[in-house]
Amino acid sequence: MDMFRPASTQDLHVLRGLETACFGRDAWGEEALRGELDGVPDTRYVLVAEQGDDVIGYASLLAMAETADVQRIAVHPQAWRRGVGRSLLSALLDEARRRGCGEALLEVRADNHGAIKLYEEFGFAPLARRPGYYDAGNVDAVVLRLEL
Repeated sequence: MDMFRPASTQDLHVLRGLETACFGRDAWGEEALRGELDGVPDTRYVLVAEQGDDVIGYASLLAMAETADVQRIAVHPQAWRRGVGRSLLSALLDEARRRGCGEALLEVRADNHGAIKLYEEFGFAPLARRPGYYDAGNVDAVVLRLEL
């Protein structure tokens, strides 16, 4: 990974591609992605990770008052296991702290054991479970919380 940079509306097409590659039927559409970008910098922080000329990942944070919500971390499957997701998460948490948030929340598929392990390494702990939240009601979401 070469660098992070702020995402822009010019990235919508590539962000949509990352969504599809990473989340399949749970992928966000262009409207949801545009909503994230439209909230920058007031309530949102959106980064892309680049390697050469390619965007290989992106992450989005919603930060309001005391709570930061990790909205999305997406890394292209060809770039998995290279620390991209870890670096994106670290950047989001740094931004949440910079904005004065006291906690960070996120939701993750209960069957995404690699992501859950990563979040636990950062100190996130289970807060709640949302039955049938993902995959047309077939997979639970686990809500995790980190005190900042």
